Amino acid sequence: MTTVEKWLLTEGRLIPEVLDFIEQLCERINQSGISLSRLRIGVRTIHPQNDIWAYTWTDEDKKAKIWGAAHGIRSTDSYFGSPAEYVHSQNKPFRKTLTDLDPDKDHPVLFEQRDAGQTDYIMFPMPFMDRSKALISYVTADPAGFSNENLTELGRLIDYIAPIMEIHSTREVAITLLNTYLGRRSGKQVMNGQIQRGTGETIEAALWFSDIRGYTQLSEELAPSEVFSLLNTYFQILSDLALEYGGEVLKFIGDAVLIIFPVDQKMNAQQACENAVHAAQDAFKQFELENRKRALKIQPLIDSGVALHFGEVVYGNVGAIDRLDFTVTGPAVNLTARLEELTKETKEPLLLSAALANQLTIPTKHIGTFPLKGIREATPVFILAD
Repeated sequence: MTTVEKWLLTEGRLIPEVLDFIEQLCERINQSGISLSRLRIGVRTIHPQNDIWAYTWTDEDKKAKIWGAAHGIRSTDSYFGSPAEYVHSQNKPFRKTLTDLDPDKDHPVLFEQRDAGQTDYIMFPMPFMDRSKALISYVTADPAGFSNENLTELGRLIDYIAPIMEIHSTREVAITLLNTYLGRRSGKQVMNGQIQRGTGETIEAALWFSDIRGYTQLSEELAPSEVFSLLNTYFQILSDLALEYGGEVLKFIGDAVLIIFPVDQKMNAQQACENAVHAAQDAFKQFELENRKRALKIQPLIDSGVALHFGEVVYGNVGAIDRLDFTVTGPAVNLTARLEELTKETKEPLLLSAALANQLTIPTKHIGTFPLKGIREATPVFILAD
């Protein structure tokens, strides 16, 4: 057993961060006497934007970096005729001496490596348990290229690298799915083990509830594809702004959106409330810009009502034993939802509760006290003064 193989079975497999693992792996390979100037590992992933994660290390800065290849990459010229296509289709290694390339036969990626001073290129399939094929490529700048002994050793390492990379890949998929479907804050909580029903914590947060006005009629009149397009545009605007202002989308409920701006070490109560207001102001500006485009295409316009409130909520797991939902609950959530319904009656696009308005340095205006369904006492309601 080589020193690299022994390291992979002991210390290497215990490194928690994939980029750290790859950096130390490349260092060990070079210390073993194999001149390695570039290593790349590509794995299939489950991600809303990316089809493949590629991890690349070079000897320029001795750092590993991650790059995401978008869906559809394997239908482009960058894939057709490439070493990756060959290895995927033939299920065997691809080897090319970079000092002897043919412009009529060899893929541009090989010329890129040659122009960067590399001399030899080898790519191996790296099978995973689910029968998918990850790829690993080694490149050297050694004038003599890889020796036959080097190639044998690099090929043998794959049996040790593959299970470690499969664990990292599986973990990345899990984190991606949690972040995609629960949000980053909630996903992190679940990943850290907060998965029992009834577990949760009481937090303070600015709460956002909004929906699209006239959505029921729109969904009756529009084709399903047009409805999805409208929803996705609306949700994307709000999701981007929530992220920008330190909030998190907790729920898409039909056409409605529940967002929290939690009070934590990074954001106090005033900042959380003002960030929620700024996000709402920016949302209406973006709706206006989007509606100009939609009007030109004779598409339905986005008309939304937003309610903001501040209060304590229970943030955690609720549901059945085998089907949980990570969300916020409590009277403050109910009040926010009822306040949003009031935007239709008042014809005001943005309504604020007294609890949130009291946290603001931004001028507000009291427009009345209203009875809200399910809320015991009449509720003072505010709008922005400008």
